[in-house]
Amino acid sequence: MENRRSTSNFSKAVNSERFSKPSDNTKPDVPNNRQFVREFLKKEDKFNSKNNKTTSEAKRKKAPQNSKLQKYKKFQSKSNFNPRGKVAKSSENIVKPKIVSDLQITDGKHIGKYLQGSNSPKTRQTSRHLRESLFKILFKTVRGRRFLDLCAGIGTIGIEAVSRGSVVSTFVDRSAKMCSLIRKNLEICQIKKGHGEVFEMEAVPFLKQMSIRNRRWDVIYFDPASGANFEEVLEYFKRGMAIEKSGILVVEHHSEMFSPESLGVLKRWRVVTQGENSLSFYEKKR
Repeated sequence: MENRRSTSNFSKAVNSERFSKPSDNTKPDVPNNRQFVREFLKKEDKFNSKNNKTTSEAKRKKAPQNSKLQKYKKFQSKSNFNPRGKVAKSSENIVKPKIVSDLQITDGKHIGKYLQGSNSPKTRQTSRHLRESLFKILFKTVRGRRFLDLCAGIGTIGIEAVSRGSVVSTFVDRSAKMCSLIRKNLEICQIKKGHGEVFEMEAVPFLKQMSIRNRRWDVIYFDPASGANFEEVLEYFKRGMAIEKSGILVVEHHSEMFSPESLGVLKRWRVVTQGENSLSFYEKKR
């Protein structure tokens, strides 16, 4: 009993001290408002008193622009598929096929495809090296333009033009066998009829018909076969027939054969020679 009384008296004394009124000299322990806010911000770090916005929003605005790119990189897929499900193409991963034969397409969307050739000794195939040098010069002029392959043979030059972005290639040859080979080669390269047209005709009557219809081409490639009316064809080109105002005429000939500096309206601006064959480039005089 005595112990209980002593503990109760002790608790009363403590409570009396806690709730006793302060003297005049002493001040109550009231927390400072500024100090309280600082302590609250240190603990929570959720409220910013300066702009009344959360610190997370303020950090987002002050964050550098590079941080956005880093966020997007996190969500980029590492697979080779784009959003539509197709395999994404990259120039590093594409392996170009080796060009070994003169019957192969040297560049463009049909690169590496083999064409059917002819066994007859009369047909003369343009070498792949000469074709590469030809289209390095005509790369910009061929894209999106109309191309005429006169005395086409198996159609290698015209198909090279379509492979590099030509809108339409017109093939002209007098031999029925050559025209059938051209059609087969167009099927091999999956070139539609709208992008390739074949005419089984001689060069001179073809140019006569096209002049009546007022048809013109941006680039004309003339590789005369043996026994062709070479001079008659050049007479049409001298008048500027079948060639657009800013068009180009390319004549393939033997390197020992002389090519004139001008052909009527046309003026020669370049000659390329490789071995026994040469290419003479003509354009309309301005």
